[in-house]
Amino acid sequence: MGKGKVKGFKICISIIFALLILGAWGYVIWRGEPWDRRYLGYGAIALCFLFSLIFIGKSSKKIFITFALATNVAADYFLVFSKDCGTEKYKLIGLCVFLGVQFFYFLYTLFVQRNNAARAVNFALRAAAILVVVLILRTRLSLGVKEQLAIIYIANSVITLLVMIFHAKTEWVAAIGMFLFILCDVCVGLNEGGFDVLGITSGWFYEFIMSHDCAFWFYTPGIFLISLSSVWEKKRD
Repeated sequence: MGKGKVKGFKICISIIFALLILGAWGYVIWRGEPWDRRYLGYGAIALCFLFSLIFIGKSSKKIFITFALATNVAADYFLVFSKDCGTEKYKLIGLCVFLGVQFFYFLYTLFVQRNNAARAVNFALRAAAILVVVLILRTRLSLGVKEQLAIIYIANSVITLLVMIFHAKTEWVAAIGMFLFILCDVCVGLNEGGFDVLGITSGWFYEFIMSHDCAFWFYTPGIFLISLSSVWEKKRD
């Protein structure tokens, strides 16, 4: 198959998956039924993984993102699809699996960075975040295990996003996807006790976040863009 036909095939598959994934996302938002959120929402994330898997190739970037998406699907099983997804135990398991997602994105950022000094800073920032949470914030703020893991997760997400932004020439699609991913996490955090920590119990922002599934609004498009960045990987100079 010639390069033109391969590119044409990739474009066709990309359009099909975009219609399926974003179509399911839009249907869930406007339909708003629990069944939609449970099956179509989860299915859309699984399709993002499948989309990336089809074009995984031998590129380290594609491999790391595809593994991250696979782990993402596993995490969502515990948080969304499992019959016990609402329990604290399964929320904690899901959060732990999401840390595995960030581990693969960490490996991905190491691949994107070109020199060892930048990679050392990348690793040092992540290690420092863990130490600050475990040695300082845990006692000063009386954080439980879930809160500690959540802060470590967010810190790693932000560091990954910063690396993508720094390499925006080739990673701008992934950067937008990760930004939406982080917005999703912020919405989840606010709903899971973040407002209580901030002392916010009323106001238009509080009412809006608590009455809408804002996390889902950002989540699926973010994961789709990350998978798209893998499929349409731009070669480095």
